[in-house]
Amino acid sequence: MDGIIKANNGEKQRVEHVIRIGKSIVRLSAPENISESEDRISFWWGLTASSINLANRIMNQENLLGKKVLELGSGIGLTGIAALLRGAEITFSDYLPEALETAANNVDINGLSSEAVSFLVLDWENPVSIPSFDLILGAEIVYDYFFHGSLIGLMEKALNPGGRILLADRKRLVVERFVGRLLSRGFVCNKQVSLLQVEGFPEQEITIFEITRA
Repeated sequence: MDGIIKANNGEKQRVEHVIRIGKSIVRLSAPENISESEDRISFWWGLTASSINLANRIMNQENLLGKKVLELGSGIGLTGIAALLRGAEITFSDYLPEALETAANNVDINGLSSEAVSFLVLDWENPVSIPSFDLILGAEIVYDYFFHGSLIGLMEKALNPGGRILLADRKRLVVERFVGRLLSRGFVCNKQVSLLQVEGFPEQEITIFEITRA
């Protein structure tokens, strides 16, 4: 069932993903060959191994009924959809409105539109006033050292006391340094390593960092 299908939708080429997450099947639609943002590095239209593994972690290990959850850099929305399936009140956020439009479309495709879903255009360097959350999600969002300080400040502001952060990424120095900066601020971290094995994707070892606010 898992896989990637390329399809024409009018003049735009789109990629249709069918992904098994836990016991659920999630369908995602994303544009292909779009122009890159001029002022930010972003690959929001791609489906990454990290987002798939984080979505599986959410589906298999998290009970989010009634929890307020923020997804940072939501892209096409897979991990936020997994949180929604587990009962969360989910806020999808991204720097680019087109990403949020795509995530909203994917929520609709899976029949999950509800009052528990909201969308937020969010600039980490100049964050709007946002409520606090019980859980923050992010898949491959810490690849740029330049934004680490802004992102950490945002997380500290947006996370409830005792709240958690779930970050998924490949083993990279930039990730370890980001997590190290959080630990230096009094956060506590546990790691879970797993191997992605999904048809159409290369095998990749992904680490999920569960970071708790003391």
